[in-house]
Amino acid sequence: MSKAIEINNIEFAYLGSSDKSLSIQEFSVEEGESVLITGLSGSGKSTFIQCINGIIPHIIDGTFAGSVKIFGTDTKEMKVPEISRTVGTLLQDPERQVINYTVEEEVAFAPENFNIPAAEIKEMVNNAISSVGIDHLKGKETLKLSGGELQRVALASVLTMDPRILILDEPTSNIDPEGTNQIFEFLRKEVGKRTLLVVEHKVERVLPFIDRVVVFDQGKIVVDDKKENILNDVTLLEKLGIEIPENMFLAKKMGLESYDIETVSQYIYENKIALKMPERKKGGELSLRTSGNVKYDTGFDLNFNLEFKSGTITAIVGKNGSGKSTLFKGLIGWLDDMHQAVSDVKIETPEKVIKDNNIAERGKIIGYLPQSFDLMLINRTVKRELHYSRRVRGNSNSDSDIERITKLFTLEKYMDTDPLMLSQGQRRRVAMAATIAGGPKIILMDEPTSGQDYYHKKNLGDEIGLLKQMGYTIIMVSHDMRFAFHYADRMVVLDSGKIVADGTPEEVFDSSEVYGLLPPAEFSLRRGIIV
Repeated sequence: MSKAIEINNIEFAYLGSSDKSLSIQEFSVEEGESVLITGLSGSGKSTFIQCINGIIPHIIDGTFAGSVKIFGTDTKEMKVPEISRTVGTLLQDPERQVINYTVEEEVAFAPENFNIPAAEIKEMVNNAISSVGIDHLKGKETLKLSGGELQRVALASVLTMDPRILILDEPTSNIDPEGTNQIFEFLRKEVGKRTLLVVEHKVERVLPFIDRVVVFDQGKIVVDDKKENILNDVTLLEKLGIEIPENMFLAKKMGLESYDIETVSQYIYENKIALKMPERKKGGELSLRTSGNVKYDTGFDLNFNLEFKSGTITAIVGKNGSGKSTLFKGLIGWLDDMHQAVSDVKIETPEKVIKDNNIAERGKIIGYLPQSFDLMLINRTVKRELHYSRRVRGNSNSDSDIERITKLFTLEKYMDTDPLMLSQGQRRRVAMAATIAGGPKIILMDEPTSGQDYYHKKNLGDEIGLLKQMGYTIIMVSHDMRFAFHYADRMVVLDSGKIVADGTPEEVFDSSEVYGLLPPAEFSLRRGIIV
């Protein structure tokens, strides 16, 4: 079997930085092998894959040394378009990758640029669309797709060229459970057919489809082992910030040879082991009452009537396209300005009632962290970003408040850094800090854990838990069922623009299959014996 990827003595430092972002002496991947790439945000994963697909050194400036060979050819001797025919890359944020008006135009974009005959392109497009399960999106405008739908369109566009090496950078970060299952089913079918590099924090979900686990830390590979040995490294992986399901820790603790949930659950029940459930809070006074309807020109309707109490965390969940992001955009008054929908949304707090879509007025009450959070980052340094948010809203946060928020989101050493030069996880934390710095007590977060590693997810949970104690009302759209289970007090399920369930995570997960949700392993383990 030939080597698909060979790396020797590569080092890379971004332009203007004396610190090495990547330093790897030797690394290789056999043709047909499947490798999980994981590690903390900012550990070097994205820089690593950019070295493989040729973005470094051909497009991103910096100091580069060493060699990266793709099927025996050094990437320095190849042009990026040439590399792209062999190495396909799905980026974390599909909005940075999708550039065409319709789904078919986007999927056909790559082969059209290589002057492939039209009849062949049509067949390539149909095959790629079917392979990721988005036949129902044919003919749709990409601007009107949900984040998860857009991500699968981006994946289909990568697959049209049938690359021998496929890099998936957080492929399920914005996809609902049903879409996630389709992506992993796609991965299962691709195992052995092409070389796969999967950058993913969801270790448990990816393990069945990969051969090796590679962990990055501070630009270096610190773990490179077969997946069969992963149970022996559970404690080390947790220290390195890797998200390890509770059943894996319990399997290790109990001396079990398998960490699958059935084996662990049986052991727990047979030995009467009690597991604690997360604490839930009903909240204080009513902080927000909202109602309204939104009608798209496509015929999609969203109708809602919801109340939220101060000091609570609510997770809005459901399939892609169910209306979650539309709900948020309706609350902040964006929809009419986008000329995609007609909305009649009223928000009411103890202090005032707002019926019109005055974004400035709503912004004084509600802070919004969008899924495409990079759109928020408009200043040259993190420090300016936080102070700009405070100034533009005219709130009373002091410099000491900004300093506290900076520490809350572990941004101290990045204050003089351009936010757009940070990793995705780091950029999201900057956007979150800026949202809080703006002063509103009701915070909307659209997919806040997308692209975040275990360490920063836990930090985020602790951070919003602290905000909850301070009286903030947190409302988040999320596909991260594990995060919702551990930190949300309440879950609201949307389906086709309607609220179909509203209760604690335990109450919702009891009927989760009806709503297309996938309960985390912790819920399955704890539903039997609880203290």
